[in-house]
Amino acid sequence: MKTHVTTITERGQISIPADFRAELDLRPGQKLLWSTTEDRALRLTVCEPPKRKRFIEALGYARTFRETMPTAEWMKLLREGEEVEEP
Repeated sequence: MKTHVTTITERGQISIPADFRAELDLRPGQKLLWSTTEDRALRLTVCEPPKRKRFIEALGYARTFRETMPTAEWMKLLREGEEVEEP
């Protein structure tokens, strides 16, 4: 069994040793469950890691920032700026 000693900061924070983070695949933002056991001991349980969003889900979220149009309309709008008037 591995053991490490950490120090509690003035703000009540601790650092999780790097080898434990790697072994348990801990990521920023992940939830940890703390519980007390008998005899001044703590148990730390790793909650389920957050699911990583797939690219296609991000596209669905991006739609909330712009109005949607068919590709042909976007291309027409973009090409309007390419037209050059000859003197």
